[in-house]
Amino acid sequence: MSFSKFDWYTGGIVYVFSLFVLLIWVLVSGFWDYSLAGGLVVSSYFCFDSISLYLVLLSVFLWMSLLFLFNLVTFLSKVLISLSVVCSLISYCCVHSLAFWVFYEMSILFLLLLLVLESPYSERYVASWYLLGYVVLTSLPMLLCIFYLSLNWGSFNLRFWFDSYEGCVSSGVFVILAVLFITKVPLPPFHVWLPIVHAEASSIVSVCLSGYIMKLGILGICRFCSHLLSGLVLSNLYMVISLLLAVLFFFSATRELDGKRWLAFLSLSHIIIAAVCLCSVGFEGSSLAFVFSLGHGLSAGVTFIFLWLAYEVSGSRNWNILKYCLSSGLFMRCLAAACLCTVASLPPTVQFFSEVFILSEAGVLSSFFICAFYFYLFCSGLVPLFLVGSLLSRHYSISFVGGGVWCYFSSMVFLVVWSFIWFIVV
Repeated sequence: MSFSKFDWYTGGIVYVFSLFVLLIWVLVSGFWDYSLAGGLVVSSYFCFDSISLYLVLLSVFLWMSLLFLFNLVTFLSKVLISLSVVCSLISYCCVHSLAFWVFYEMSILFLLLLLVLESPYSERYVASWYLLGYVVLTSLPMLLCIFYLSLNWGSFNLRFWFDSYEGCVSSGVFVILAVLFITKVPLPPFHVWLPIVHAEASSIVSVCLSGYIMKLGILGICRFCSHLLSGLVLSNLYMVISLLLAVLFFFSATRELDGKRWLAFLSLSHIIIAAVCLCSVGFEGSSLAFVFSLGHGLSAGVTFIFLWLAYEVSGSRNWNILKYCLSSGLFMRCLAAACLCTVASLPPTVQFFSEVFILSEAGVLSSFFICAFYFYLFCSGLVPLFLVGSLLSRHYSISFVGGGVWCYFSSMVFLVVWSFIWFIVV
């Protein structure tokens, strides 16, 4: 792998721009209104609120981390990834229901196209059929529901939908729409497609899928079904069942030798916390769910990039072979521990403080809910830490050489640093 001065130039741009974003955030945070109604209304199509802020930061920082690796992928991958990120940014701020649906689906379709064209794995067509099936079978009914609700409320602008909501006849349509968004997250029992797609997708597609695509479903639930969150769609019973199923996902991850499927199961398990937040805190505190989503996306992205580097060096996705590479030197051991600690939501990551606050708010629901939440949190930290122990307990003499390796190192260090310092500014 080659290394050139342009990589240092690109890295400098990324770090300077990230500091500029942080400075702007600090300047506006003093007078920022954290409610949807208090967001900055740009036009009848766009509204920039606290939810949009955290998701925009997530997509922008993931895209900047991938800039370090753009010299390792094809021009088509660069274009499709950038288009997907742009579409996601527009959908975060869009309050026009039809335009939201268009950019929402386009951000997924670009990755689907990249999965078919660029994935190096032989079963990519099977995975693409899984992803395409969920896109088609859910997107067209979603479009019909959006048209019906827009006509029913007399406007395509989401800000005018719930001004006089009193349990109108379209409540069943809202429930259907919420279920369709749940399949995109995905929450149980619609979670089957995600590990399959991750296993056959290229690593850069996996970064985007777990980084920001999973959050689009949570965004759709918040935008369209806010009045049904805690009472019907994300009920206490459903959240308890989801937490128990998430524990089963952790046990499934412990049996996985494939690194990408292992991380897919962990990512699938942790995203449930965002739904638990919407259930316990409600729509008034929904920005907390997206604070957690910011940390979740950064941790999933940096760990997928870390596994991407390990695959390139070892030529395998089997943990029994990967561990020979991951414990080869002090820097790699520290980097592996940092990436896995972000996945385990250890302090001072944003996820840790979000989970503590959610736990304090969930205490008023039920004792059984609290017990399930405690059990989930115990297992969620145990699985990555067990792997950290196995990686750091034995040392091997395989070294990482070649200039191109520093592209991966730069990208991972960038995301790891921001994963551990966001708690200061959020």
